[in-house]
Amino acid sequence: MTLFSEDDLEFNFSDAIEAVRFDDDSLHGQSTMKRVDFIAEYEDRFVFVEVKDPDNPVSANPEAFRQKLVSGNLIPDLAGKYRDSLWFRVLSGKVGKPVHYVVLLSMAALDPALLLAKQDELHRCLPLNHKDWSLPFAQACVILNLDQYKKQFGTHTVRRISAGA
Repeated sequence: MTLFSEDDLEFNFSDAIEAVRFDDDSLHGQSTMKRVDFIAEYEDRFVFVEVKDPDNPVSANPEAFRQKLVSGNLIPDLAGKYRDSLWFRVLSGKVGKPVHYVVLLSMAALDPALLLAKQDELHRCLPLNHKDWSLPFAQACVILNLDQYKKQFGTHTVRRISAGA
């Protein structure tokens, strides 16, 4: 069973062929490249997962996070994490399947309409296709809240550690 935690969330990637904690200094050395938190390989795709958890009970300042999201300052950071992570994987020769980028934004108080608007902003920062590209930059790019993530990947795939079982 492949379990990784990120703050107060625990991810179960046991249905993946392989999963790695990609945001790990031992993997990247002194690099200043931005990184997604996890990369999971499945039969038909890679899934890059970035986690933002302002609902963590010990989160320092969830309102500051909300302001960063609303102001538009968060989206370029999320785009940079994907671009740098994909670049690292391409140069490492670890591609060959479509890539899906999933941002889990665990903030229950967030309006679903705002979530969709931010997803549109992320698509503008990360155009999925271009007329000169032979492959899509990403097969899919979504921002999901915790409930949407569980619906998409299964209820067993993520849990809040502080909630227990």
